[in-house]
Order: sequence, then structure tokens, then C-alpha cells
Amino acid sequence: MFCKQCGQQLPPDACFCPRCGQKAESASVAPRGTAPAKPSAPPPKIDCGFTLAIVAVVFGNVIGIVALIYAVLASNMVQSGDFEGARRAARTGKIWSWTAIILSAAALCLGMLILPRLMELIAPGLTEIES
Repeated sequence: MFCKQCGQQLPPDACFCPRCGQKAESASVAPRGTAPAKPSAPPPKIDCGFTLAIVAVVFGNVIGIVALIYAVLASNMVQSGDFEGARRAARTGKIWSWTAIILSAAALCLGMLILPRLMELIAPGLTEIES
């Protein structure tokens, strides 16, 4: 039996395609008097972390790009049926995303603390307000 969506060969007792997740239409009918086989669970929904990775790219630049690569990798693994690999890639991508966001926030705070001191050193007369 083959998947009608992607053409993947399916095991005889498959209810869903392991590659694309399409519901398999079995050609064989169970004989009378036998209990129908339990349908297997649908493929799991995995949050690949695209939204968080895009936020990380906007705020964290280079580190956010690494997170976006892991999100794309997780999405490709879901499509190929490697759900455990997709979970690992999504988790790693989310770690990179949060790292990028936290480091960007820390750099922003540090910049806000250092900028007034730097302006004082560069142009001492500009920071004072004349009355």
C-alpha cells in the first residue's frame, strides 16, 4: 500500500503515513467477526519555534539566525516523519532564540548605562543643561 499524498510505501497496518502524516486508506477490509485494528495516533503537533526564532533574528541578529536554521530543520524533520529529531531540533532552536533575546536585552541595558558616561567623556558640555 502506498500513500496517496507523497507516494511513500506504507506498512500494511499503517493508519497514517510516517513521512507526510496523511491518513492512509487501507485497501483491505477486515473479515467479519474480527475486531477492527486500533487506529494509531495521529502524528504529534510539534512547535518548531518559527515565531520565537524570528523575534530572535530581529533582536539578536546572528544568534537569531542560528535559531531560525534550527526551526527550519525541525520543520523538515516533521515533514520527513522524524518526530523525535524534530523535537530535539525545536528544543535546541528555542534555546538559541532565548539566548539571542536575553543577550540582546543585556546589551541594550549595558548600552543605556554606558552611553551617558561615554557622552560625558566625548563632549562634556553637551550633557549639561544651561540655565
